[in-house]
Amino acid sequence: MTRDEIKETALEALSDIAPEVDTGKLDEKINFRDQFDMDSVDYLNFVLTLEKKLAIKIPELDYPKLSSLEGCISYLESRAKD
Repeated sequence: MTRDEIKETALEALSDIAPEVDTGKLDEKINFRDQFDMDSVDYLNFVLTLEKKLAIKIPELDYPKLSSLEGCISYLESRAKD
């Protein structure tokens, strides 16, 4: 997967769990919770949606690495190389 495909997938997953979020206005470096109202259940659903869309298992210890768009892209890009 390319970096752009990973970004698109992460944004789709975010839209699935938080359709009210304008993904075009997200700052890639800022934590999702600092940009919009995302509770812990939404966050868990986001991670689970990523797992489903990408057919991968994300260990619970890695969840914090997915707290921003940049973090998602970096983490998922590294996983794609495994």
